[in-house]
Amino acid sequence: MKTPTYVILTFLLCIGNTVFSQVGIGTTSPKSLIDIPATNPTTPLSTDGLLIPRIDAFPTIDPGADQNGMLVFLTTNVGTYEVGFHFWDHPNTQWVGIGTEEWKKGVNTAGDDLIYATRAKKTGTDIVITHDGRVGFGTSDPVERFEFKGPGDNDFQITSANTNPPNFILYNTGGTLEVPTVLAANQEIGALITKTNDGTGVKENGGVRFYMDGAASVGSVPSRFVVTNVPNGSTSQIERIIVRSNGNMGVSESNPTATLHLRAGTAAAGSAPIKLTSGTNLSTPEAGTIEYDGSKLYFTPTTSRQVMMTGYTNTASLDFPSIAVNGYSDLTVTVTGAALGDTVSCAPNGAIEPGLSWNSFVSAANTVTVRVANVQGSSIDPVNRSWKVNVIK
Repeated sequence: MKTPTYVILTFLLCIGNTVFSQVGIGTTSPKSLIDIPATNPTTPLSTDGLLIPRIDAFPTIDPGADQNGMLVFLTTNVGTYEVGFHFWDHPNTQWVGIGTEEWKKGVNTAGDDLIYATRAKKTGTDIVITHDGRVGFGTSDPVERFEFKGPGDNDFQITSANTNPPNFILYNTGGTLEVPTVLAANQEIGALITKTNDGTGVKENGGVRFYMDGAASVGSVPSRFVVTNVPNGSTSQIERIIVRSNGNMGVSESNPTATLHLRAGTAAAGSAPIKLTSGTNLSTPEAGTIEYDGSKLYFTPTTSRQVMMTGYTNTASLDFPSIAVNGYSDLTVTVTGAALGDTVSCAPNGAIEPGLSWNSFVSAANTVTVRVANVQGSSIDPVNRSWKVNVIK
């Protein structure tokens, strides 16, 4: 009766352990701890090979430290484990597929073919690459080319230890990937966009966008930088900050014509073009600064801080009666905020009758008196006309 090969192998292994030598099966010159040559390397038999234990399922009790590295062949798919060779990784207490088995073929719920990382899948996290080149982390059906999806921390970090710091680059080739060319005039170059859900679907609600600012040409790639957001009660984005290629910046002004161009104010509360918060003036005045301490507005043209002229104004129609020679007539104009001692100036809208002169003064709180005198040789009846009054604090 022919002795089974596994009996011979067991016997030789026992001998090898005893004498600490190499074991050859089918050869008298083993070149490793165990050397089993093929019957004929050029034309091997169908039985030339080594069979390791074949199992239909993994043991119900995990192997221990002594079995770290133990090899088996799984004959059927078990969960995320597919048919093939697996070894026991005791430090991580898991079976690990050998070769390319870390990435396996699969199909997501949308029916797209993909490959997925088995170890991540086992922990409940999807890491996939779809057949059309989309990469998903935390999702098996990425919407964008790269998508990170998860309930918790999804920060994106680029770390560098070099004098050349990390860069996040948006490159629009213009033509094709193979043949780049200039972008069309005012075309968008790239953007960083935010999205959220309004209860009915996903909406874009802000972004930082880069455009060509006009047309590009050889040696010239002018750009425009835009920050957008969405106002309350809307889902449409509006350009809020615009920086043109000439350095002009607009705040809600799409075509700024100054270094800083602010939008116009409206009657609505909170829509003033500019507003200063009360603060403490500089200990040492600095040329070019504007300051507001809660009661006065200051400007420093050189080295001395100066109070900027502030005040109130109103326009009213005044119909003075006939004024006799060397006489005068007083009429009042309400100017809210005016106080006794404030400086006042006034003027009629257009020319006034010859021989008349006027002045003005604060006669009571919120009240300015306009006095018109007749310095001519006959009485004068002034025409009803509009007068503008300015009160300077």
